This record gives sequence, C-alpha cells and structure tokens, in this order.
Amino acid sequence: MAGETHPVPSDRRAAWAAAEAYGCDMSLLESNLRRTPAERIRVHGRALAAALALRTAMERRAAGS
Repeated sequence: MAGETHPVPSDRRAAWAAAEAYGCDMSLLESNLRRTPAERIRVHGRALAAALALRTAMERRAAGS
C-alpha cells in the first residue's frame, strides 16, 4: 500500500549509511525511487537527449563549424 513502511534490516541501513558517508547523494536515489518506472524512463530519456545534444554541439564546435 502507498505510504506503508516496512522495517529495514540493519545490514541495509548500514550499507545506506556507508554510501552516504562515502559521499553518495542518497536523496537523489530516494526521490527517483518514488517515481513510477514510466516516470523514470521519461526522466532518463530527457537526460539522454540533453547529453546527446551537448555532444553534438561539442563535436560541431571542435570541427570549427
């Protein structure tokens, strides 16, 4: 059910804390996991399109056009 919480085993909490201590931004992961799979795909598609557009622009600039 939505909003339902489940107990998290201590080894998973420890792994999460270790990732945070290492410098991983776990808030980004948490916010992404709140999205539906379809929303995640849409967000990824937009990011991929932006990255490809940037690559194209850099290649054009390097070619001098």
